[in-house]
Amino acid sequence: MLRTIIILLFLAAVFSCTDKGHQTFENKLRTTVLKKIDTLSNTLTELEGTRSQKELILNFKKARKEYKEIEPFVEYYFQGLSRRINGPALPEIKTDDNIVNDAAGFQVIEEIIFNDPTNRNELKKQINILKTDLKFVHQNFKDLPIQNHHFYELMQHQIIRIATLGVTGFDSPVAFNSMNEAKDGIKGIEEFYTLYCETNKQEINPRLIESFEKAGQYINKNSDFNTFNRLEFIKNHLMPMSVAFEHEFKTIIEQTPHFKDNKVFYGHLSDLMQGKKLNPDAFSPYAASKSTVEKTALGKILFNDVNLSRNNKMSCATCHNAEYAFTDGKKTSVVNIHSNNIRRNSPTLLYSSFQKSFFYDMRSQDLENQIESVMKNPDEFNLSPKEIKDKITTDKNLVQLFKKAFPDKKEITPYEIRNAIASYVRSLMPFSAKIDRYFSGKAALTESEENGFNLFAGKAKCATCHFIPVYNGTVPPWFNNSESEVIGVPENIAWKNAAIDDDEGRYGLNKIEQLQFSFKTPTVRNVEKTSPYMHNGVYKTLEEVIEFYRLGGGNGIGMKLKYQTLPFENLKLTEKEKRDIISFLRTLSDEKK
Repeated sequence: MLRTIIILLFLAAVFSCTDKGHQTFENKLRTTVLKKIDTLSNTLTELEGTRSQKELILNFKKARKEYKEIEPFVEYYFQGLSRRINGPALPEIKTDDNIVNDAAGFQVIEEIIFNDPTNRNELKKQINILKTDLKFVHQNFKDLPIQNHHFYELMQHQIIRIATLGVTGFDSPVAFNSMNEAKDGIKGIEEFYTLYCETNKQEINPRLIESFEKAGQYINKNSDFNTFNRLEFIKNHLMPMSVAFEHEFKTIIEQTPHFKDNKVFYGHLSDLMQGKKLNPDAFSPYAASKSTVEKTALGKILFNDVNLSRNNKMSCATCHNAEYAFTDGKKTSVVNIHSNNIRRNSPTLLYSSFQKSFFYDMRSQDLENQIESVMKNPDEFNLSPKEIKDKITTDKNLVQLFKKAFPDKKEITPYEIRNAIASYVRSLMPFSAKIDRYFSGKAALTESEENGFNLFAGKAKCATCHFIPVYNGTVPPWFNNSESEVIGVPENIAWKNAAIDDDEGRYGLNKIEQLQFSFKTPTVRNVEKTSPYMHNGVYKTLEEVIEFYRLGGGNGIGMKLKYQTLPFENLKLTEKEKRDIISFLRTLSDEKK
């Protein structure tokens, strides 16, 4: 009995010390972050009173450095507000409420300082908006519980953010100070990791500290935006750093196994760059919608079944043929009931599960809803959900497969049909391309392919819309927002005085002028196999696509688009650089099984 009491007292003391250790860390961390917010606010006040452009730029860079140190906390705990603090200098559009919020934050201030420094009133207004937002962060951060597993995840997010957004210039589009800001972000990670170890009486891992220092040294020697070797930096510095960071928190991760549930991604950067630990079911509408082997197998059969259409001639595979990387190779897809074509090109279904919206105009919010739209469409399957269900229930083999796939369901409903097909589509994520094998150490890239990656993620600005590593418009590291862009796709190929295609995209659903000609950003994985390109199939070759972007999109070929979101300026790509980008794009083609 006495022995039991002693053991219990010992365990209580151990857990008490652990709790006190965490409480000390939580308090010190909170105090440190709050002080840094105060420092940043003071710097912004200095910026507000600065006159010369030279001093404005210096103070702005100082403010950016200070923000990068607290960025992981703002992005993690204030996801809605972080977009206004450090998001693109574009209006924030909320289609559900028909609201358009003016652009604000660091990127708007950056544009004023570098392009219109005499606009003092607007500069002052934007600085005050930013200070108000930071005040909100300060007030609310005081009371936030900071758990160890939260701390681990938000720091991993910062490493991923640097790799997928930071070094691409996503949030430094005018100043091109991305390399130095990446270094500032890494210094912030190092500082908070050290604080964690010191307050928890945990030994600091010298190899992890060395990885922070070497990454900073690499940037010091290679700080030019256009020539920076992002491929080398990600693989040789950020990926090992992220793996080592996970190792340091192995016990914390094991103690919170369910924390990763329902997340699109939970792991380190090396996992992400290889396509590991990505969870397409996180995009499914309900818990019961999650994929199983049986659902996926059934879904593949239904995907290829022409009996799901009224005239028994069309299946999903009609427009999404596996031989064409799940496209159809046509300029625009064929209508089922007559020889005409629909208005839009058939996008690949590979990796399509990693999206928050479907169709080019983003009118469906999940795959199940998208599939229902196809079934009901008079130009496609032209059947009601009930009619499709009635067709399926006459097939005894299919009925048995449904029972295996949905053992808890007493009868087949239209939703199970859609969910099975969606489960199959969610399985279409092989991550077997050369670039994936490169990041797993199983393939080498040619010099042209390596240069192409660095151009794609740098000078050519491709990765600021087609985010690494899925290379679509779903923004890492949360993957909870899929973007659309106004790029100015022409109706016909023309490099001067071009006319825009009359398909108005998202504007057809939401009469918000900023959405006119806006289309969802698709993946460019397997792009070598998915020609023709753009929503209307106007371009037949990758060379034509690259030329369109080189010239500055629609406005670069003679259009006057008020709300073009693509940078207007000529990218000044050489012929060799264009070839290198295409060489890299070919490394995104998955191997055939």
